[in-house]
Amino acid sequence: MKLKTLLRNFPVFAVAVVLALLFVIITFFTASKWLAIVELIILLAVVALTFAYFDVFNARKQKLLSHISSNLDFIGGKASNNFPLPIAVCKNDGEIIWYNNLFEKSVIGSNPTGYSELTATFNEMGMDTIINASETGVIIDTDDKNFKVYSHNAKKGSEDVVVLYFVDVTKYLKIADEYVKSRPSILIMTIDNMAEIQQDYRESDCAAIRNGVEKLIETWVKDYKCFISKFGDSKFFVVAEKRELDDMVERRFDLLDSVREYTYDDKFVGVTLSIGVGMGSTLPDCEKNAKLALDMALGRGGDQAVVKNKDDYEFFGGISKSVESTTKVKSRTVAAALTELIRGCDNLIVMGHRFPDFDAIGAAIGVAKIAQAFDKPAYIATNRDNSMAKNLLDKADEVMPGLVVTIDEAKKKMSQSKKNLLVVVDTHITKFVESEELLEKAKMVVVIDHHRKAVDYIKDAVIFFHDPSASSACEMVTELTEYIPAITQIGSFTADALMSGIMLDTKNFILRAGTKTFEAAAYLKGQGAETVRVKKLFSNDIENYHTKNKIISGARKYKNCAIAINGEKTEEIRMVSSQAADELLNISGVDASFVVFEMDGMVCISARSLGNVNVQIIMEYFGGGGHQTMAAAQLKDTDIEKTAEKLLESIDRYNEENSKK
Repeated sequence: MKLKTLLRNFPVFAVAVVLALLFVIITFFTASKWLAIVELIILLAVVALTFAYFDVFNARKQKLLSHISSNLDFIGGKASNNFPLPIAVCKNDGEIIWYNNLFEKSVIGSNPTGYSELTATFNEMGMDTIINASETGVIIDTDDKNFKVYSHNAKKGSEDVVVLYFVDVTKYLKIADEYVKSRPSILIMTIDNMAEIQQDYRESDCAAIRNGVEKLIETWVKDYKCFISKFGDSKFFVVAEKRELDDMVERRFDLLDSVREYTYDDKFVGVTLSIGVGMGSTLPDCEKNAKLALDMALGRGGDQAVVKNKDDYEFFGGISKSVESTTKVKSRTVAAALTELIRGCDNLIVMGHRFPDFDAIGAAIGVAKIAQAFDKPAYIATNRDNSMAKNLLDKADEVMPGLVVTIDEAKKKMSQSKKNLLVVVDTHITKFVESEELLEKAKMVVVIDHHRKAVDYIKDAVIFFHDPSASSACEMVTELTEYIPAITQIGSFTADALMSGIMLDTKNFILRAGTKTFEAAAYLKGQGAETVRVKKLFSNDIENYHTKNKIISGARKYKNCAIAINGEKTEEIRMVSSQAADELLNISGVDASFVVFEMDGMVCISARSLGNVNVQIIMEYFGGGGHQTMAAAQLKDTDIEKTAEKLLESIDRYNEENSKK
C-alpha cells in the first residue's frame, strides 16, 4: 500500500507514528541513546508489519471483488440470491442465461413470456447501447414497471457475458411524468373578424353571433379540466394543464372547425378564431409565449392555432384565406411613422428577398420614390444577375440613374453614415433577404411584407408593417404613398413598377385581389400607370418561351396537383419555372402546380395555387414559405429525383392533415 493512501485512509495511525517518532527523539537527547535505538527498531517493525497487513488485506479485497464480478459460480450462489437488487446474466446477443430470485419476482413476475419479451427488448435496444451506458444506465420497460439497468462485463470461463443490475424507478418516473403533465399552459383566443362582420349585420345580430361563438368556445372548453375567462369583446384567457393541451393537440384544435362552420339564421357567417398557446417554465413565460403565438397566428392570416414552447412553434389550421381588412388606419399610421424615420436618416437603402421578382423590385422603387420626396438619397440593393425582374431594373437605370446598386456598394454607403435606414420589402424572414450581412449592419430596419408570418421573422424592426390579406407588397407601398402629403405625383414609371408587382401576385387581378387591391390599381392608373407598358415588362424572348412550353408539356398530374421537372440549364431558369407553374393552373382539375428545378447547386420548387390548396403549408414542409397561392422552397444537399419524391409525400401529408380538419 502506498504511503499517501495510508495517510489518507488511516490518519489516526499516521498521527500515532509521528508521535512515537517524536518520543524516540526526546528519549535520544534526554535519556539513554540505546533505549532510543530500541524504541526506533520496535516502531519500524510495527510500521512494517502494518504495511504488510494492509497489503495482504487489499489483495484479498481485490481478489474478492474480482471473484464477484467474474466468477459466475459465486454470483449464482446464496450470496447472489440475497443481493438487494434483481440481477440477470445474459450473452452478448441478449439471451438471458441466469438470474436471481429477486429478478424473477420483480422483473418477470407472473408473465410466462417475460423472458422472451425482455430478450427481444435487449435485441431491439442493442446490447452495445446497454453496455456503453454502464455508468448512466438505460431505462427498460416491462408490463407495469420501469427499471434502470446498469451493466458490467464479466466472464464465465472463456465466454464473455454481461451482468445486469435492475433498479426499480417506476415510482420516480410516475412522479416525473405527473410533474410534466401538470405543468400549466396558457391559451389566448380571439375572434378574428368581428369588425368586418359588424359591417354586414345589425348590432343585435352581431351580439347574437358573438354569443353563439362564445357558446361554441365554452362547450369545447368543458371537455377539459381548465380555467377560462373572457376579457375584451372577443378574447378569452384559458389556463390548462399540459395533459389537457396534449388532448387538444391530438384533436388538432377542432374548435377552429366548429367556429369556421358556424351559421347564424341558417346563413354561413364566415367567422374564424385564432388561438395562441404558450408553454414555459413559469406562468409569466407561458403568458409571454401565448401572446407571441397569437401574434404569429394573426400574422399568418388567422383561423389557426399556434403552440409556442421556448423557440419551437407548432401550427394547426390555417386553411382559410386571410380576411381582408377594409380599414386603412394602419397604413396611415405606418406612413406617418415612416415619414419621421426618413426625415431623420441620412440615406435610405431598400432590399427585397433573394431572387427578387416584380413585386419586390416594384415595392422597392415605390419606397425609394417616397425617400426622394424628402430629398433623401435612396438606393435599391440587389443582385441583378439573380433577379427575375431584369426588364424593370433596366428601365430603372434609364429613368432613375444610380438608383440600383450592388450589395457591396450598399454596404459601403451604409458604413459612410451613422443614420442609415434599411427598408426590407416583400419578405420578413431573416434568411430570405437579399443580404443578411446588410441587414445586420443596418441601424434601423423597416419591414413591409404581405406573406404569412413565419417563425424566423426580423424581430428588431422599428416598423413591422405586415398584412397577409394584402395582394402584394406593391399594394401596401401604394397605400403608404397615398397618406404621405409630400407626395403629389409619383410619376408614370413608379406607377408602372408598383402596378407590375400587383399584376404579378394577383395573376392579372384573378387571385387575392380584394377591394383595396383595385383601389390601389385605380390610384396608380391615375398616377400614369399603363397596363400595356406593364405587360411588356413581363415579355420573354423566344428561347425562354420554348423552355416554358417544354416544362409544361412534360408535366404530370398527381391527385389534384400538376408537377413538372425542369431539367433545362438557362440563365432565366427561375423566372421561366415560375411562369410555367402559373400556366399549369390552366389545366382542368388542377388546383395547385409545382415546378422543380436546379439552380446554383440547389434544388428549388416554385409552387402556385388557385386557393383551394394552401401551397405555403406544403412549402413549409421543405423549409420554405410564401402565402396560400404562391410559395417556394430551396433545398441543399439533394437532387431533383429525391425532391420530386418528397414532394409527392408532402402532398399526401397535406391532404391527410386537411382531411382531419
